[in-house]
Amino acid sequence: MTAIPSPKPHIFIIPGAWHTASHMEAFVKSLEAAGFSAESVSLRSVGNRDVTVRDDEAQVKSLLGPHFDEGKEVVIVAHSYGGMVGTGVIADMDKGSRGAQGLKGGVVGIAYLSAHVPLENETCHGMYGNQWASWVNTDDIESKGVLLTRDEKDIFYNDLSDEASERAVAALKPHSVVSAMSYPSAIGWKDEAYDGRRGYIRCLKDNAISPSLQDQFMARSGVDWVVRSIESSHSPFLSMPDELAETVAEMVTEFAKN
Repeated sequence: MTAIPSPKPHIFIIPGAWHTASHMEAFVKSLEAAGFSAESVSLRSVGNRDVTVRDDEAQVKSLLGPHFDEGKEVVIVAHSYGGMVGTGVIADMDKGSRGAQGLKGGVVGIAYLSAHVPLENETCHGMYGNQWASWVNTDDIESKGVLLTRDEKDIFYNDLSDEASERAVAALKPHSVVSAMSYPSAIGWKDEAYDGRRGYIRCLKDNAISPSLQDQFMARSGVDWVVRSIESSHSPFLSMPDELAETVAEMVTEFAKN
């Protein structure tokens, strides 16, 4: 295992659209086995309508607050749509900025896991030319204000067994369409405080966000990234949680050098 710096940061996982904290349970256990404290969250936009990115940000910030009050350092792992949320959450939340205000704790790094990296005033929908992917089911937009999915086994879980993918699909929930058409409160990844502490984990067998698109997100940002790659689908937290935990541990070690 990678030598993890001490004290170890708390790992806070922000899931992507349609997914809940239950999808992250195996990954949380793998992180704990690697010596971290870790948790995830079921975002408000999952299972509800009329919820924006900023609403999700507020939820995550409220959960991080108690950790900061205890003086904890936190590393965010943001998956897919969770990158939109994490981008806003980390703005001015780094340990240095908080310390300058006489506040304890703070974010000491973020790892985007095959995640969206938005630019200023950019929505998730806008990243794709205001078009929905073919696997996004829009049947309930008008009547219920939510997005659904189709072809999940191929798009999200193409390296899972049929049984495991069926369990994962059964746990998916509708996702607020408003969240896909709103943007973060700030672009936190631009903060200089995250230089050397801004990571991206590429998923090389991803059919939801292709490796080339993942690379495009990083390239257009104009900032440097700590990059790692994993031979997985869009959902390594299910298909290879131990390997993903090891990759996060490597990033944490790299972050600690800066």
